[in-house]
Amino acid sequence: MFRKKGRQANVEELSNEHFTLRKTACHGFPTGPTALGYDHEHQLLSLGTKTGELRVYGRPGVEFVAQTESGSAIKQIHHICGNHQLLTLTEDNVIVMWYMQSEHDLVLVADPSHTFKLDPEGGKQITVSCLSQLSGHLYLGTESGNVFVLDIGSFKQDEENTIFWNNATAILQPGSKTHPGVVKSLHLCPTDPNKILIGYEKGVIVLWDLERRLPIQNYPANLQDCQQSVESLCWQADGLKFVTAHGDSGIYFWVAANSTPSEGPTYHYGNTCAAITKIKWLNSDSSPLLVFAGGVPVEQDGEDHHTVSVMQGADHVALDFTSPVVDFITVLDPGTQRGNSLLVLCEQELLAFDLDAPKCPQVRKPYLYTLHSTPVTCLKLYTGCPRTLYDDLVALSSNSSAPHDHFSQMEWPAMGGFVRACDPTAYDILVTGHENGVVRFWDVTTMAMKLIHELKTANLFIGCEPESFQDDTFSDFKWPPYRKVSTYDPFEDDPRLAIKNVELDVYDQTLCIGGNSGQVVVFSFRKESSDVHLQSSQAEIFVGEATRSRAGGLRNDTPLEYKTEQLTLPPGFQAVFCMQCTPPTMITALALESTWGLVAAGNNKGFVVANFLCRGIILLHPTVQSDGVEARSLTRVQSFRRSLRSSFRRRSSTRSRDADDRRKIAASINVEMGVQPARSHQPGKRAASEPLTAVVNAEGEAVRPEQIGTVSNLVFAETYVTGGGTDASITASTMGSVIVRYGLSLPPPESRTTVLNQYFESKGYSLVHAAPVVGVFILDHEGVPLPTPSEVVNRVVPEPDMQSPHYAVICTQEQIKLVVLPSMKQKRKEKVADSMGQRIIKAFLIRIKVANVPVTANRDWNAALLVLTNTGHLVAYALPDLRLVFEQEQFLESNNHMAIQSLTVSLYGEVLYLHSFSELERYIISSYGFSFHTTLLPNLFKFDGSTEQVQIVSRPATSSQRRQNSTTEGSFEASGGFLKSPGHKSGSVGERNDRSPSIDVSKADPVKHKSSISSANAPSKPKDQSTPIRSPPELSRSPPQPSPMVTGSTPSKTRDIEVSVAVSNGQVAQSPVPVATAQATGGMSLDASTMLDKDLIASASAFTKTAYSAKKERSGSVSSSSSESSSQNSASSEEGEATHQGEPIAFGNPLAFDVSGDFNESTKELDTIIASSLKQLESAKAFYQQMQARVKRDNT
Repeated sequence: MFRKKGRQANVEELSNEHFTLRKTACHGFPTGPTALGYDHEHQLLSLGTKTGELRVYGRPGVEFVAQTESGSAIKQIHHICGNHQLLTLTEDNVIVMWYMQSEHDLVLVADPSHTFKLDPEGGKQITVSCLSQLSGHLYLGTESGNVFVLDIGSFKQDEENTIFWNNATAILQPGSKTHPGVVKSLHLCPTDPNKILIGYEKGVIVLWDLERRLPIQNYPANLQDCQQSVESLCWQADGLKFVTAHGDSGIYFWVAANSTPSEGPTYHYGNTCAAITKIKWLNSDSSPLLVFAGGVPVEQDGEDHHTVSVMQGADHVALDFTSPVVDFITVLDPGTQRGNSLLVLCEQELLAFDLDAPKCPQVRKPYLYTLHSTPVTCLKLYTGCPRTLYDDLVALSSNSSAPHDHFSQMEWPAMGGFVRACDPTAYDILVTGHENGVVRFWDVTTMAMKLIHELKTANLFIGCEPESFQDDTFSDFKWPPYRKVSTYDPFEDDPRLAIKNVELDVYDQTLCIGGNSGQVVVFSFRKESSDVHLQSSQAEIFVGEATRSRAGGLRNDTPLEYKTEQLTLPPGFQAVFCMQCTPPTMITALALESTWGLVAAGNNKGFVVANFLCRGIILLHPTVQSDGVEARSLTRVQSFRRSLRSSFRRRSSTRSRDADDRRKIAASINVEMGVQPARSHQPGKRAASEPLTAVVNAEGEAVRPEQIGTVSNLVFAETYVTGGGTDASITASTMGSVIVRYGLSLPPPESRTTVLNQYFESKGYSLVHAAPVVGVFILDHEGVPLPTPSEVVNRVVPEPDMQSPHYAVICTQEQIKLVVLPSMKQKRKEKVADSMGQRIIKAFLIRIKVANVPVTANRDWNAALLVLTNTGHLVAYALPDLRLVFEQEQFLESNNHMAIQSLTVSLYGEVLYLHSFSELERYIISSYGFSFHTTLLPNLFKFDGSTEQVQIVSRPATSSQRRQNSTTEGSFEASGGFLKSPGHKSGSVGERNDRSPSIDVSKADPVKHKSSISSANAPSKPKDQSTPIRSPPELSRSPPQPSPMVTGSTPSKTRDIEVSVAVSNGQVAQSPVPVATAQATGGMSLDASTMLDKDLIASASAFTKTAYSAKKERSGSVSSSSSESSSQNSASSEEGEATHQGEPIAFGNPLAFDVSGDFNESTKELDTIIASSLKQLESAKAFYQQMQARVKRDNT
């Protein structure tokens, strides 16, 4: 139980400036990929999509995104060696050059000299393109059969070098004029850049001399021998031979000097096979490597095989994918020029394979995971998770030894770019539930979402085990030698297995899931495997002759049956409690309190509360009438009058009878389970709650009777249930606009595994306006949301104020109410519904970081209620006064049902939703808080503190960088290359990271760090590449500037941060926000095991002061006002006191680096941030000492 305590220091009230909605990341796999590119020199991977989106990936954390202006699908991508440039060809015949700047973004160049469009009229629709790196020419094959040439240097068409189809086939048909068809393939000779192979649709192959503009050879020699269309062709590395693939799956090998094939046709899988769409011929004649897509038999049973075959000597494997192959690329070893790895892009996934190892094992990928391998049915984001949970999950993943997992030890091929080398102190974990009963845990701490653990719940049920097979057995008895390699599974499993709700206690490492067929399972994390016998409990919430489905028809679902034999559960999350709810319908609400050992689940008939420690059911509460009579749809006034009459007539008669019936049912179940009941808790006042007979939904239509009893929310809290003291309680809300509250007794901790809890019923609450309840949240005496007992026990947040009264925030589809507990009297109300039909459909409680926090405060955040409406608006209200502080109109499209239904918000204001079936979009709503993934400083060049280098303290973003990101509506945003949606508000200056990375600088030399800052302005440039391709130095070879920690944006009402500056002998004024302390402790009492380190603060302070002193020495003198302020603060520092200035002085520092250009302006803002950092560090030390004293006092 929590202790009562007095009033704490007030934290700054929330206002509009504390809210800034900005996009921070995209997780998952891009929707509709259409093109694949690879930069062999810089190890960068690029993807194009059907919507014109271009993405470039390097090492985890290096990700650039841009969007074509037209939005047409990208057909091909060509990387220009040495210049961080690439070309894209879109479906509308537009070729665009892109420059990858070194400062975090990929820029679309709108200059006409860098954009070219070939008029598609007259058969000029581009079908294929080929880039010559040496000559700087892009060859464009068209439907007319002509090959046009684009000079990349001038970005103009080179009409003199156009290859017309009649000239190309002059040797083959000197007299006749038979059209060879469209150009299907182009390939430059690897040893002679003046030779190019052209493959036509009707089987004609031409070797063309680019220098003399004449055909050298035609293949075959006679037009009559051209039987099948040429789909793809490829030179061998020596430039003397080439291979062609045709529409009938035949493969021909040619010697360039002869017009007849040296070998072929070869049909590897038979004569009736699909066309080979692409082919590659690698390595030498002694050990040739052949890779081709397609060419497998067409199955008669309708099963499609999408394959990429790899043949090298006796090794032959057909990699079988579950979605069509879009493209593949072979990556060569830079030393031997032999095939090293294979990248295969499918419509639903991207996979890599090791070509040097036998049977081409798969290469583990660090990102671009197939989030939708099976459809996602629920998701929840947990930010600021402890490192212990993350380490345990990663350890399980690394120790996994499943027999069908064959992975290569090769590094992922795309590891270009650099990021800041650091480790976070807290982690962000995304939990997703899937249709096949799988629960996946994703690490989303960085930009690269990575799968770290997978839990299969189907193994707990009879007849639901997933099929298992050995990949090696396929080549022993079947031809072609298929090997299934996909993680994407388009086939639907048993729909009853679908996970509909998940709850995770990140501190106690306890997980609870609710399924589509009424199954509820509680898992506890264990590092060792165990042998258990599952004991399931039956929760008969409602029993009737027939239950009705959501469609209105009769439904008699068969529930899943738990296994009864002994099971060997692997390390990880292991089932400790299994429960089946009756009727077996979808679990609509779930609540978990692992500290108390309680779990609650609700469906469309009622809810149940159980103790998973002693495996007993405490409470069963049906929310529908037992006689099954359907209620007549009434108007609002009629519904209100009828509910009042019903309440007075039936309250006294049904109150005791319903309570006794529920106790008898629960007692009978517990007797069968062998659970001993505890002594009855002293009951308080009881009042049964009758559900209303008719309500309306968000569209204003009458809710169907079968939806009235649907439980929408379940909340555990220690609060006032009766007029006495606080008790543990469960609060439930329904779609019928009813609030039900029960008090629960808590046995002593040592008896909770054997003694079952008792309950007593409190007053119910039926809302007059009869709108479905969306959310219920409990506040303490000060109006601060009650933390979970697990958070308090693990010292994540301070203890709440348990003085009377408490409050409850009840959010319905039409309005938000603040009521007093336990009397349930209304204190405030905010109406949301309007004449346009706007309704609330989701509500979340969030903690928003504030700027001005007193040192004596126990937290650096204030609470807000964030709601999402059916029109896609995102609205925030300050608590407890329900004051509107933020509104983002049209954050989501009202018809984007997938995004609206999947949207979830973390406790610290990070918004996540399904942008498509395969991709997540992530936003942050707090102006002064940010995530670790926004601090990695992705860069194309190596910088001080980057990957594989000594770690340094990261530098925050300058004001000029933040202003650069605050672009006009709909413009391209430099922060990760995202487009701002219309109406997004700009960010705020002074953003802070609520999960700052832990960087060990205690042993670092401050002088080295000082030099690293100055040297960052003039790093070594990459070696110049001799190429005629246009390469603007300001774009392609720009040296890395001091990279920002985070790229935010300025607020709509521009306001410079006022900083009280006093720097003299290293002493500064006190900070308004102890960021480091608040991050590490969450505003709580500290002990020896906390993440805060005094050496870290001291070292970081020393480094910042040294860097500031160096800047001061280089610049000369400081203004007299600043010097006077510095001397005043220096005097106060000698006395050992933290001085507060009455009015903060604006810091107009004249210090600047000796550079020219726009950077002089940015250094002024850098000075401001350095000074603010000094204040924060000093305040953090003072706050740390105060917390240590509090710990000693509490221990005493």
